Amino acid sequence: MARSKAPAPGADWMREKGPGYPLVISSRARIARNLEGLPFPIAADEEDLERARGMVLEAVSRRVAEDRDWQISFAEELSRNKLEMMAEEHLTCAAFSDRVGGRALAVGPNDGRSVMVNEEDHVRIQAVVSGAQFMKAWKAADEIDTALETEIQYSYDQRLGFLTSSPSNVGTGLRVSAMLHLPALVITGEIGKTISALAQAGIYVRGLYGEGSGVAGNIFQISNRQTLGRTEEFIVSNMDMIVRQVVDNERTARKMMLREAELDLTDRVHRSLGVVERCRRVCYYEALELISLVKLGVDTEVLPVSDFNILEVGVAIGPYHLREFLGGEAGEEEVDRERSVQLRRMLDL
Repeated sequence: MARSKAPAPGADWMREKGPGYPLVISSRARIARNLEGLPFPIAADEEDLERARGMVLEAVSRRVAEDRDWQISFAEELSRNKLEMMAEEHLTCAAFSDRVGGRALAVGPNDGRSVMVNEEDHVRIQAVVSGAQFMKAWKAADEIDTALETEIQYSYDQRLGFLTSSPSNVGTGLRVSAMLHLPALVITGEIGKTISALAQAGIYVRGLYGEGSGVAGNIFQISNRQTLGRTEEFIVSNMDMIVRQVVDNERTARKMMLREAELDLTDRVHRSLGVVERCRRVCYYEALELISLVKLGVDTEVLPVSDFNILEVGVAIGPYHLREFLGGEAGEEEVDRERSVQLRRMLDL
């Protein structure tokens, strides 16, 4: 039985409307680093992982967290549900919970900054901000990187740059990404051309949860493919330019739909709203598709529904967040029932 409205998940960036809203949901900068003299996590034994974790977390405590309210969690001390909730909130990757020994996560005070320890690399620094603010995200991550480097020595090659587990991250170790909501490009069939153009420009296109995940709710993550031979400033400015082009394409597709296929658009978004209003259970991926179309209806002023952040709603109705809300032991059917209730509550229906 539904008891109340599920608490709002995630950091403040999920609830803010940054530049490029509602098409650009967020900007992320992620920096990969490894410690000099220690095997990379993929080849490390338990002792090496514990040593790396201790060194990184001590540096975080001394140089980054200081007296501020950072939360540090050891992966092996968390339940599977809590670990998966972190992935749903984009604090960790989906693979973080696969091997918990020696792993940890340090999370800033609700501001989108975090440090993941002993996943693919010893250190993964992340900063996420709302909208298209790539320089702001990079500067926030770079500040942490610089502070940590005063305490720990990174694995670095004078010719190649920073050394990482994945060859694609060697060099600056910087990945800059954007999370975009592109329903009109999908509906009009233009998304294929956009993805091809991005691939030619050296940009990865992935789903809602990054590498290895499928597209859901018409939400795409795009990020730079190359870090070797590129400066951080170039990577950041290039991503900003590319995102502007993709956003222009989505806006053009929306205008075309309103001009040439208004009945189809109106029918799609009203049908989706009707399902949300009347359904009594709904699976996660269907729910994401529904809220994507309802959001499109809100953005194009076709639906008289209050505005909402699609990612905030999407995280709140995630299977692990709802299972935690229901007490931690709920089955799939109970979660799907509760999801239908929470959808209406979050959309004020």
